[in-house]
Formats: sequence, C-alpha cells, structure tokens
Amino acid sequence: MNAFILVMVPLLAGASVFLVRWFVSPYPIYMQIRRELDTLTDTKKEERAKAVQGCFERSAAILKQHGSVLLSFHALSRAEGRSLESNEEVAEVCQLIHAAGYDHPFEGISPGYVPEKDWLSFLKYVRHAPNVDPEQGKDYVDAADRWRQDHGYPLPSDDAGYVSLVERTLLR
Repeated sequence: MNAFILVMVPLLAGASVFLVRWFVSPYPIYMQIRRELDTLTDTKKEERAKAVQGCFERSAAILKQHGSVLLSFHALSRAEGRSLESNEEVAEVCQLIHAAGYDHPFEGISPGYVPEKDWLSFLKYVRHAPNVDPEQGKDYVDAADRWRQDHGYPLPSDDAGYVSLVERTLLR
C-alpha cells in the first residue's frame, strides 16, 4: 500500500498541476492580446481624430484666408475632405466648420439633394467628375442636382435653401 501511495500521490499532484495550468494559462495570453488590441484601437481612434481636426483646421485657414469670396464647401474640398474615412468624420468636420461661425458646407444641398449618408461619396464624386470644379464656382451645386437625379432621390419640396445657395454662389 505504501508503494501505491508513493506512486499515486506524486502522479496525481503532477496531473493536477498540469490540469490547472492547462485551464488557467490561456487567460494571461488572452489578456495580453486584449491589451494589444485595445492599444491598436485607441491608436486608430487618435489617428482618426487627428485627421478630422486637421481637415477642419485646413478648411478654417482657407476660409479665413479667402474671406467671403469662398464657400465652405469649396474650403472643405480644398482641405481634402474626401480623404476622410467615413460620413461621420465628414459630418464632424462640417459641424466644426459651422461651429466656428462659417456656413455649413452642405447647406442648401443637404438633405434634399445630397443626404448626409452620401457626403463622403459626393466629395469624391465632385473631385473626379468631368466638368466640375469643386474648389470654386457653382459647379458643385449642379453636381448636387445631378447626384439627386442619378441616385433617384425625389425633388425636395422646399427649394428655398437651394435657390439661396445658387444666388449666393453666383453673387460671389
């Protein structure tokens, strides 16, 4: 019996240590991977926040430099708003521009002609569309109407904002 106990006790002790390590060891690995993933996510968020802030600052500097001669949409286009990654980022830059005391870049063309969900796509579209100069003039207003037609959006019932935008663009 002593021989049996002398063999079984160390064997069971070794097996129990093995089992504990087998069940517990993935947790530290999981936590390490989780920390690395959180760090990458935080870095990505910081990078996107810097991109939004940089686009806003470039837009504001352009608007400040050109005064009332330039529309907010033109400044956003010159500040490469199309290089943002999502409509939410474009909307955030637009809110910052508007909060700084300038007209909203999509005033008069959104929501009726270019809905908020299409802002980033529209910025990319006007950049590469033929016969459209998104950095000056009223070309982008005509492009907004074409965008509405191409995407099957209905004609907005109240065109007052669009008409005043066209008038302001032509008067500048």
